[in-house]
Amino acid sequence: MKINRNSFFYVFLLLGILLITAGIIFHPSFVAKHVKGASALSPKTAVKVIHYQLYAISSGFIILLISIFYYNKGTLKYFIFPVLIIYLFLVHAFYLNKIYPDNVLLNLSGLKKTWNVLLGKEFVLRDYQPKSSLVVENKSLKKAKFPVIDVHFHLKSLKNINADELVRTMDACGIRKIVNLDGRPGNFEKYNRDFKGKYPDRFIMFAQLKLWEYNKPDFVKNQLNTLDNMVTMGAQGLKVIKNLGLEIRDSSGNLVPIDAPRFDPIWDRAGVLNIPVLMHLTDPTPFFYPVDRFNERYEELREFPSWSYFGPEFPKKESLLLQREHLLEKHPKTIFIFAHMADNPENLSYIGYLLDKYSNLYVDISSRLPELGRQPYTARKFFIKYQDRILFGTDGGYGLNPNGSWPADRYFRTYFEFLETSNEYFEYPLFGIQKQGEWRIYGIDLPDSVLEKIYYMNAEKILYLKSGRRSAGRFQNEGVRASRTE
Repeated sequence: MKINRNSFFYVFLLLGILLITAGIIFHPSFVAKHVKGASALSPKTAVKVIHYQLYAISSGFIILLISIFYYNKGTLKYFIFPVLIIYLFLVHAFYLNKIYPDNVLLNLSGLKKTWNVLLGKEFVLRDYQPKSSLVVENKSLKKAKFPVIDVHFHLKSLKNINADELVRTMDACGIRKIVNLDGRPGNFEKYNRDFKGKYPDRFIMFAQLKLWEYNKPDFVKNQLNTLDNMVTMGAQGLKVIKNLGLEIRDSSGNLVPIDAPRFDPIWDRAGVLNIPVLMHLTDPTPFFYPVDRFNERYEELREFPSWSYFGPEFPKKESLLLQREHLLEKHPKTIFIFAHMADNPENLSYIGYLLDKYSNLYVDISSRLPELGRQPYTARKFFIKYQDRILFGTDGGYGLNPNGSWPADRYFRTYFEFLETSNEYFEYPLFGIQKQGEWRIYGIDLPDSVLEKIYYMNAEKILYLKSGRRSAGRFQNEGVRASRTE
C-alpha cells in the first residue's frame, strides 16, 4: 500500500510538535507536582528530568525537519533557519540555563558582562585588588612577646631555606622550637639528620604512618612496629593527614571511616607511649560546598580544584565530624590535637562543645587566621575561655620564600600580630598568593597570661618539654597513662 505523502507529513509534524511540547511541559516542578506528588524533586532526579527535556525537544525538532524535508525538499531551506533559532532558544531556556546557571556565556546578563569586560567597563574578580583608604595606627611587631613553640610546621615544603637560614629567622622572630610534621618513613631520617641533628634543641619530630596500606594483611602489626621504631629514634608525636576519611578505601572500594576499628590499636599505642596524635581531618566548610559564585573560597578552589570535596564521591563534612568525635570517645587515654582549629573555625561554638566534652582534645591555630581574624570579638572570648587547650601553629613551610612577598619572618610576625595586638584590617598570611577569601583580619589582643599558654606552655605540657623528660603523673587527672621516660 502506498503511503500518502501528505499523511506522512502530518503524522511526523504532529509527532515532532508533541515531543517539543512534552519537553517544555514536563519540567522538574511539573513532574514533582503532577507525577511524583511531591513538593520538589531531589537534585539528582531534577537533573535527570532536565536531560529528558533536552532529549524530547531535540528529537521533536529533528522529526519536524525530517517531515518538512520529506514533504518538500525545496521548502526546507526557508524553514531551517527560524526552526534552528527557536530550537536554540528552547535549549537555552530549558536546559543550558538550568544545568549551567552561572556560566556567563550562556545567559543574556552574562553576555552583557562579557561585552563590558572587553570594553573595560567591568573587570573579572581575579583583577579586583582594592587598596584600603583606612588610616589606623597598627602596631608593627618584630618578635613574639614570649618564646614560641610552633607545633605545626612542614619542613618538606620549604623552598630555598636550609636549617641555618630557618634558625636565623626563628631567632629573629622569637620561635624557640618547631615541630616538623613531615616524618614519613624515609623523610623522618632525613629531617632528623639535616635539622634536628644540627640543632637538637630547636626541632621536634613527629612520625607519620603509611595508613594508605590499610588493605595489607599485616597492616596493624607493621604500623605499630613503625611507630615504636620512630619513637625510639626520637619522634615525640604522630601526624595523621587528611586522606583518612576522604581518600583511603578498603578492598571493596568503600571509603574507610575515620573511626574504623582497624586503626584502634594505633591510637591506643600512642596513648601508651604518651605521644599526642595531631590530625588533619576534613577541611574548611566551603570546600564541601559547590564551587560557584556563592562559595566564599571560590578563587582558591578554582586555582586548586583538587581541594574541593563536593560531590557524590565524597562524604558529607557532617559525617566526618561525627566519625572524628567517635574517635575521641573511643580513646580517652590518647591526647589528640585537631589541626587548623579542628577544621571548623567558622563555628567556634562547635569547637567549644568538643573541648568541653573531651578533655583529651587540643586544637592548633595553623592556617586559620583568615577565619579567626574576621570574627575578632568571638575569637577573643574563645581564646580566653579555652586558653589551656589551644596551641600555636602556623602550617609554616608552605609558601615561604625569602625572595617573595611572604618571607618566613613576615609569615611568623603576622601570627603574633593577630594574637598580641588590636590591629585592624590587615592581611593574613599568604594573602594575595593563595587567597582564602576576599577579606582582611583583625587582632584579638590577648592578655599576657593567655599568650604564654598558647605560645609555649600548652605545648610544653603535652610534649613533656618543661622538665626535659616525660612526666608519669602529668595526665593522671585525665586518665592518660605514661609508660616511658626520656
